[in-house]
Amino acid sequence: MVVLSLEEYSRLTDGVEAALDKADRLAAEDAARMSHEEVFGKLRGKVNAQ
Repeated sequence: MVVLSLEEYSRLTDGVEAALDKADRLAAEDAARMSHEEVFGKLRGKVNAQ
């Protein structure tokens, strides 16, 4: 369990909410979609290349 004030929780999550809102707006403007396999395959490739 973690106890935080409402202000501290808001401070920690505001950036996340803004990033998700931006991603939603960009997705609405672009019809391109990727499958689960495509997304994680690209991520695995980048991680394994390091």
